[in-house]
Amino acid sequence: MTTEKRYEILKGLPAYGPMYIPISGDEEPFYSEGYVVKFKKSDGEEWVANFRPGWSDYNNIFDFPEHNIIAVFAGGQGYIMNPDEHKPQMTFGLTIKDVIQKEDGSLICSDDIHILVLDNKTGEIWKSDRISWDGIKDLKLVDNKIIGQTYDPTNDNQPWSEFELNLETKDIKGGSFQDFLERNEQLEVQKNGILREKYQIEKKPWWKIW
Repeated sequence: MTTEKRYEILKGLPAYGPMYIPISGDEEPFYSEGYVVKFKKSDGEEWVANFRPGWSDYNNIFDFPEHNIIAVFAGGQGYIMNPDEHKPQMTFGLTIKDVIQKEDGSLICSDDIHILVLDNKTGEIWKSDRISWDGIKDLKLVDNKIIGQTYDPTNDNQPWSEFELNLETKDIKGGSFQDFLERNEQLEVQKNGILREKYQIEKKPWWKIW
């Protein structure tokens, strides 16, 4: 059984026909040419979306007809679209540089520091703890684990090191950022992602200054 394609990637904004509809993560209108996609609604009507790109050069589309959604990656910015609607159901990312699709349809997205998972079975979206200082490459999927290389600008002898992310337990092994934390136990990561020195408990009373 052949499923009719519900989208078409265009080389640019159409010169004639109905006006395109700008799509952005913050719903702010923009008028530059972005990632242009023509959608076909369930009633056969077509419309053109002009997606505002994110901060990378990664463009791709993944169709999920069983959920009536299409995942669009425009310059690293992720959009979850219902082709019958002119607004994204959700936006995510901004700096996504690579996406791997599992056999079950789940999407494994990477930027320079995290892995973001869109689980097609449960509908869950989750982001890993920080894995890399500034760079992830050579991703591959092995036995429900994501394996790849991470970059450490502070290590001249071995700038790239391997990491492994278990997609079931979400545990991370290796990776330049996790290795750095293990070597510097006095540091911790705040909720905003900034490193700071762990609070030290002073054993003697604070009013004793001698």
